[in-house]
Amino acid sequence: DSLDEDNETVIVDISSVTNGNESGTQQQSTTITDDDATPSITLSVDNATIAENGGVATFTATSDAVSGRNITVNLAYTGTATGTGTDYTASGTSITITAGSTTGTRTVTGVDDSLDEDNETVIVDISSVTNGNESGTQQQTTTLTDDDATPSITLSVDNANIAESGGVATFTATSDAVSGRNITVNLAYTGTATGTGTDYTASGTSITITAGSTTGTRTVTGVDDSLDEDDETVIVDISSVTNG
Repeated sequence: DSLDEDNETVIVDISSVTNGNESGTQQQSTTITDDDATPSITLSVDNATIAENGGVATFTATSDAVSGRNITVNLAYTGTATGTGTDYTASGTSITITAGSTTGTRTVTGVDDSLDEDNETVIVDISSVTNGNESGTQQQTTTLTDDDATPSITLSVDNANIAESGGVATFTATSDAVSGRNITVNLAYTGTATGTGTDYTASGTSITITAGSTTGTRTVTGVDDSLDEDDETVIVDISSVTNG
């Protein structure tokens, strides 16, 4: 036959004798050695992108021949997404192609969250095969598409007036939602005061709100001088935002 299968035995027993007696228990066997090639296994996926809110990708292991044995295809999951219910759930870590069939499947289902984040990948590889051979290197990927709104950023300051002799004002950028990405808030400094150590120093030209946080800060510190002069202003604007 054309089935890849285990070697099989034929056992012959004497069940009865006419005009004679069986000498004890007489039994002999012969083994039929299978000569069919071990099936080759490939892996495919139906959806290259799925929604994080319950989208489903089906990974199919396919044998190039019907086998007389169950074929077990073990899977390895990698990628930027986290499994075990965080970003997705997988229906199993192996696929069984039952004897007489040529395909078996497992699914990856997106799990929704409220984080604005980059799209994330689920990479599935065949790690090993029992009763079959992986056809070269089999790897398939599906991408979880983020569906969360980009956060809105506001800017506030704790001190409307500071002493020129070392007074400090803290400018706080606040996100209206926790994000899964770092948010960069670029700042523009204007006003009647001169920066770069003349009338004040600024601790930076951008604020980073790190992933998982909702705030980040920069400070403006007054620099004392001996001039009698008008009060001076430091005006801080958000010039641009990345990931917000």
